[in-house]
Amino acid sequence: MKIKKPRGTRDFPPRKMWERDCVEGAIEKVFRRYGYRKVLVPTFEHVELFSLKSGQEIEKHMYVFRDKSEREICLRPEATASICRMFAEELRGMKKPVKVYYCCPMFRYERPQRGRYREFWQMGVELIGPDTPQSDAEVISVAVESLKKLGLEFELEIGHIGVMRGIFKSLDLSETTQKKLIAALDEDPESIWEIIPGPGNKKNIIGELINLKGDGKTQILDKARELVKECPTSLSAVDELADILGWLDEVEINYKINLGIARGLEYYTGMVFEIRVKDLGAQNQICGGGRYDSLIELFSGVNVPAVGFSFGFDRVMESVHAQEVEAVPRRRMDVVVAPTSIDMKKKALKIASEIREKYDVDLDLMNRKLRKLLEYADEINARFVVIVGQRDLDDGKITVRDMDTGEQEKIDVRKVCDFLDRKLS
Repeated sequence: MKIKKPRGTRDFPPRKMWERDCVEGAIEKVFRRYGYRKVLVPTFEHVELFSLKSGQEIEKHMYVFRDKSEREICLRPEATASICRMFAEELRGMKKPVKVYYCCPMFRYERPQRGRYREFWQMGVELIGPDTPQSDAEVISVAVESLKKLGLEFELEIGHIGVMRGIFKSLDLSETTQKKLIAALDEDPESIWEIIPGPGNKKNIIGELINLKGDGKTQILDKARELVKECPTSLSAVDELADILGWLDEVEINYKINLGIARGLEYYTGMVFEIRVKDLGAQNQICGGGRYDSLIELFSGVNVPAVGFSFGFDRVMESVHAQEVEAVPRRRMDVVVAPTSIDMKKKALKIASEIREKYDVDLDLMNRKLRKLLEYADEINARFVVIVGQRDLDDGKITVRDMDTGEQEKIDVRKVCDFLDRKLS
């Protein structure tokens, strides 16, 4: 019987995993330089964790099942809610700020298409504790610096969901209607007019805010202040956004303002941002995040502000390939140890074991002839081949072949690591 992988999932052969590991490692270096530490959350959680505040779009695509004790469980569709639960359950005693990052698979039952899978990877950070414009700016900076580290070209857009929420509240819209509007703004902004009841000036203000975008900071913020001057909550949100942008200006980060950004998750309360690349077509958003100051309170009863973002790691990988950046070097094996005959295999094993104390070593397991072994070493991009033959060993020697130049030289078997130290350092 032929069994195929489930729809919406993928296999990652060695070459692809090497590429993913290189990119993940480069991003992790940036995360760590900003003081973030890695965490891991469960693959499955109680459904209530996500149904409380993640939003209708997440809920309808969750993988939900009942375990043997009839508890309703789901595969995690995103990580922020899990991190907040972890903080409430495990990390409340840590001194703030709590700065963590993650990289793990998520699961959503959606129609598979380019850049969208049922099992997909997210990589992101969460900054828990501070409620300042500087902390918002730091999180954005981490995202931007990570993509710069990879050499990607991208566009950053920043908004503030508090501007829209202030208008919604001034219209006395119910919580249910506000949720629908946030989802509509994220998916289909034109549909919001069918949700907001009746005519009115504030309805027109919403339309103008949605279209208020660009890189002219002073003009856009002044226009926004004029539009929301009769709504103190929204006006405060505009001023907060201005403070955040001021911090980004200090470190010369390029951005565009977009007051129409809503994000699809209901828990965002403040600054929101998205990063897009031009080479991925419709699925060009590779990063999104923002401030969520009420989510941890749902799980702990204690108000703790937080801000974070996640990369769609699969789309980051597609961007690396589409833009042909040099983020992924070709993998190199340091040494292949090649016995010239079956009789030499145990001696070759001993030599390989000694070299493995310092270097990556592949030892022939297929009883290949030397010519085939050299072809194999070339295929896996080995730097050196250590040839172990009886005649050389009788003289206390082995032959080392440089696969880049094709040159060979005989080395004292006791000094092979010294030789490699000089060549590979």
